[in-house]
Parts: sequence; C-alpha cells; structure tokens
Amino acid sequence: MITTAELRRAADLVTWLATLVYDVELPASVRARAASGCLAIAQDHHHSMVLLLEERRYASAMALLRPALESFLRGEWLAHCASEAQVDSFMSDEDPPKLRLLLDALEQVHPYEGGKLTALVRRHWDAMCSFTHTGGLHVQRWMTETAVEPAYTAEELLAALRLGELVGSLATVATAALAGRDDLGSLILGRWQSHQNAA
Repeated sequence: MITTAELRRAADLVTWLATLVYDVELPASVRARAASGCLAIAQDHHHSMVLLLEERRYASAMALLRPALESFLRGEWLAHCASEAQVDSFMSDEDPPKLRLLLDALEQVHPYEGGKLTALVRRHWDAMCSFTHTGGLHVQRWMTETAVEPAYTAEELLAALRLGELVGSLATVATAALAGRDDLGSLILGRWQSHQNAA
C-alpha cells in the first residue's frame, strides 16, 4: 500500500509541524483561544491519520479527512470572520454557520480570496462525507471478489494522506499567524511544497 519511506516522510512532517508551533505564544482572547483550539484539533486529526495509516487502519484514517478540514475552516472562520457574539455562541456549543456560509465569509479575507477553498471543498467533499459517514463509496473500498476486507489502492491512500498533509500544514500556518508569527507561514508552505515534490 503506502511504502515505509512515504510513511516516514509523513511522520517527519507531522513532527516538524507540531514542533514548529509548540511554544508559540497565542493571544489570550476568547476568539484566539477558540480559533487555535479548532486549528489544534485539525493538526491532531492530521497526526492521527498518519498513525492510523502506519497501523493500516485505513477506514479510520480516511474518516478523519472531513473533520480535519472542518476544524481548519472553523478555526479560520473564528479567527477572521466571526462576530464577538458568534464566537461566544460557538463557545457555548452553538453550531457555527453552515459550510457554504462559512466558506463565503472566509473567501472575503486574505489569503482566501479567489474561491480556492470552495474549489478544494467541492473537489473532495462528497468523498470525505462518504468516508466519514460510512457511505457506499467507502464501503466499496472494503469489497474484494472473495472477501470483505480493505481494498484501497495505494493511489487512494496517498491522495488522502496528501490532503491530510495540506490541511495539517494550513492549520499550522494559521496557528502561527494567530501568534503573530507570519514568518513561519512561508517556511511551512515551503516545506509542504518540497514534501509534495519529494513524493
């Protein structure tokens, strides 16, 4: 499936990302804490995906793609778009806006103008929902001619890993930005790009 070398590179990226923002000082505001909590959860999902792939727990790794992306999007919405009342409501366990409204709001702020987030979500959303909610697309990956067992292709697993790496990297960039460490953003994106090129 996924080679040992690919998994080692993925684990190295996760460790590097976590180490890079481990000690950054974040503002003490409710907004920053709520946003950074969401972003940390996105990073945790990315890390868990790598661990699950190492253990060949493919279904669970695939199921984390949607929650990782949603955690990232919610964190950035809280950081840049939510009103104080919306932040307070979110922290009181009220639902944030639906995905479409959240994306519309995010794409009004730098660096998300231009519809790239919407394009990313449109390209992957149906598959992510199927993987998270045990839809037919996911169950198909458990059917072989003779048994019910994992039957993911290496390409599918690598594509999921790469998407998880993108989300984890973006969540780390966003965490650094919350801490006022914009200098780390280009470093993270440069490392992510070279990581993708090495694959």
